[in-house]
Amino acid sequence: MSVTGNKAKNSSKKLLEVLAALFLALVAGGIFFMISGYNPIQVYGLIVKGAFGSRNSFLTTLSYATPLILSGLAFAVAKQANIMNLGGEGQIYVGAMTAAVVGTLFPSLPKVLYVPLVLLTAFAAAGLYGGIAGFLDVKFGSNIVIVTIMLNYISQNFCSYLVASPLRADESTLQTALISDNAVIGRIFPDHQLSGVFFMAVAAAVIIALVIKYTKFGFHMRTVGFNRLAAETAGINYKTITVVSMFLSAGIAGLCGAGQIMGVHYRFIDNFSSGYGFEGIAVAALAANHPVAILVSGILFGGLKAGAMSVNRVANIPMDYILIIQALVIVFIAAPKLISQINGGISGIFKKKRRVAS
Repeated sequence: MSVTGNKAKNSSKKLLEVLAALFLALVAGGIFFMISGYNPIQVYGLIVKGAFGSRNSFLTTLSYATPLILSGLAFAVAKQANIMNLGGEGQIYVGAMTAAVVGTLFPSLPKVLYVPLVLLTAFAAAGLYGGIAGFLDVKFGSNIVIVTIMLNYISQNFCSYLVASPLRADESTLQTALISDNAVIGRIFPDHQLSGVFFMAVAAAVIIALVIKYTKFGFHMRTVGFNRLAAETAGINYKTITVVSMFLSAGIAGLCGAGQIMGVHYRFIDNFSSGYGFEGIAVAALAANHPVAILVSGILFGGLKAGAMSVNRVANIPMDYILIIQALVIVFIAAPKLISQINGGISGIFKKKRRVAS
């Protein structure tokens, strides 16, 4: 079979695994709803109606999907190099705080210059913060998973301190001053909160897909991710790839945070994130870490959120139930690999016993 044929076969297999995982998650979620005393058909019907049943609900879905797409892209970029960046939440906070501060510094700067400036500084600040984990890994052999998790707490608590003391704008609330109007990314429609950040998320997905597939750096990322030893043998500096991949991944997470400040809140509000960094992992997992597929996955998860609001209003079902469905998606996506590893381990034991017996 040709290389193209193998790629097509693998892509089809991944797609089937993802669809099966989503279906099983919905079935398991339906069983959970039944056990809790709710009609699953009614619940899912309300979710679909609340997410896609009208123009306003669809725009709300896109609004919820925007930060999820960016956080999903952040995780997926690092995963190309086989790096588990679990620090997305903290990096989102760094980007958000940077945007909130820089967005107040130059109020007379033209919008056409100010918006890119704020986005660039948020990207750089979050990228440098995430790059710490990559540097510690290649320099001292630190565990990136542990380091990125710990960095979450540092950035979130430091941002809470800033908004509670030196940058606090109002004694009654924990928030900074409003950013300049010239630093705001405006709404797409005047009657809805969906902002131009959504287009930025779409553009980011397309650019990342092109970089990963068609550039030398993208090839090096995928090679390191597939086999670090083979990459080294081929002359690829995996240390540079690791640090730069973490920088890019964290920078995209920073754009997620900046987008919330510039397109939604217009200031930094303590605990503004509902866990975008961790939800992005589920979004990326459902999309098999493919940048363009993350657009679809992000909209799906955004629809779950928008639909959950409708379900909560109509049927008085807690929104936390939707988190269970998200968790089930990850479980069922991970299950085939887990079962495969278990089977591989058992097969290895029997093979070893047969060799010893012979």
